[in-house]
Amino acid sequence: MRAQGIWKRNFTYLFVSKMGKITADSLTFNCILWLLVLEGKGAIGTAFLIAVSFVPQAIVGPFITPMMRPNQLKFWMCFADLTRAIIIFVILISYFNGFSPLWLIIAGMLLHSATGGSYEPASVSIIPKLVHEDLIQNANATIQSAGHVVRIGTVTVCGIMIAFVGVGYTMLVIVPLYILSALLVLMITYRAEDIIDKGKKGLSYRKRLIRGFSLVRKHHILFPLAIFCVCSNFAAAPWEALSVIYLTEDLHSGPVIYSLIKVTTAAGAFLMGLILTKMKVNRYGLLFIGAGIVDGMAFFITGMNALLPLVFLSAFALGAAISAVNVPEHTMIQLSVKAEDQPQVYAIINMISYLMIPLGALIGGYMATRYGSGYVIAAGGLIEAVSGICLLLFTKIGKVERSDLTLERDKTTLNTT
Repeated sequence: MRAQGIWKRNFTYLFVSKMGKITADSLTFNCILWLLVLEGKGAIGTAFLIAVSFVPQAIVGPFITPMMRPNQLKFWMCFADLTRAIIIFVILISYFNGFSPLWLIIAGMLLHSATGGSYEPASVSIIPKLVHEDLIQNANATIQSAGHVVRIGTVTVCGIMIAFVGVGYTMLVIVPLYILSALLVLMITYRAEDIIDKGKKGLSYRKRLIRGFSLVRKHHILFPLAIFCVCSNFAAAPWEALSVIYLTEDLHSGPVIYSLIKVTTAAGAFLMGLILTKMKVNRYGLLFIGAGIVDGMAFFITGMNALLPLVFLSAFALGAAISAVNVPEHTMIQLSVKAEDQPQVYAIINMISYLMIPLGALIGGYMATRYGSGYVIAAGGLIEAVSGICLLLFTKIGKVERSDLTLERDKTTLNTT
C-alpha cells in the first residue's frame, strides 16, 4: 500500500464523496442565506442561520459517537448524507409551493447541522482504514487542500446560478449531490477489526460517554491539543466577526476587498495543504502549535496597524494555519487513539473548541464597541500566540514525535479501561 500511494479505489471513493458533500454543504448554506434575504427574513433570519449552522453539530457529536463502531463508520456517513438530502428536498417542496416560513427553514438547518455530528467524526476515523499508516498525513492533507478549493469555487458558481436561474432551481442540484456522496460511501470496503477489550464490551452508553471525556482528559498529547484548540478558536473569533467592520471603518474598503480576502484565506489553506502532501512531518504537535503562534502574531500586527497589505497577510496566515492545524490534529487523533474511540475523541475536541467561536464573537463584538475592532483583533491574536508559547514551554506537545503517538495510544487505553 505504501508503494502504491493513497489513490486506491476506496480512498478515491471517499475523496470524491467528500468533495461532493462539501459542494452540497456550501451550496446549501449560500442558497439558504439568499433564500432568507430574498424572502424578507432580514438580519434575524441570517443570524439564526449562522447560529444553527455550527453549534448543533458541535454539541450533538459527543453524544452520537459512543454508539459508533469501526465497522459501521460508512453507514453513519451515508445516514448523514441521505438525511441532509431529505431536509433540502422538504425545504424545496415547501418553497416551490409558496410556503417557506422562517421556523421551517431554521428547523431544517438545525437538523442539517446536527447530522454533521455523525458524519465528520466518522469521515476522519475511516481514513486509517483506507490508507497505510505512513500515508495518513498525506490523505488528510489532500482532502483538506482540495476541500478549500471546492468551497471557494462553489461560492462563485452558486452566486452565478442564483443570479441566472434563481435560488430554488439552484437548490435542485444539492439533493443529487448528497445522494451521490452517500452511494460512493457505500461502495467503500475495508476490514475493520472491531475487537473491543472485554472491559469495554459490557459498557453502557453512559459509561462509554464518560469514558470518552476521561480519555481526552488523561491523554498527554490530545489534552494540551484540546486546550490550544479552545484558545485558538476563541482568539480567532474576533477576526471572523469583525473583519468586515475593520475593513469598512478602519481601512475604508468594500465588498470586493472582502471577497479577495476570503480568496486569499482559501489560497493559504490550499497551499499549506499541498505542502503537507509532499512533506513528511515528524513532530505534529510542534507544527500544530507553531502554526497557531504565527497566526496569532499576524492578527496582532494587523490589528495594531491598519494597513491593507497586513490584512491580506493575516488572511493568508489564517488559511495556512487552518490546514497546518487541522491536518496534524486529525493525524494525531488517528495515530494516538484506538479505532473504536476515534470518533468520540474527535467529536469531543471539536465540541469544546467550536463552542468558543460564538462566545469569542459575542465578547469581541461587545469589546469592539468600546475599544475599536482593530484592538480587539490584536488582542485575540495575542491570546492565541501567548497560549501557544505557554503550551510549548510547559507541556511536551512540541517535543512529541510520530513514534510517541502509538505509544501514547496503548498507554492511554490501559489507563482508561
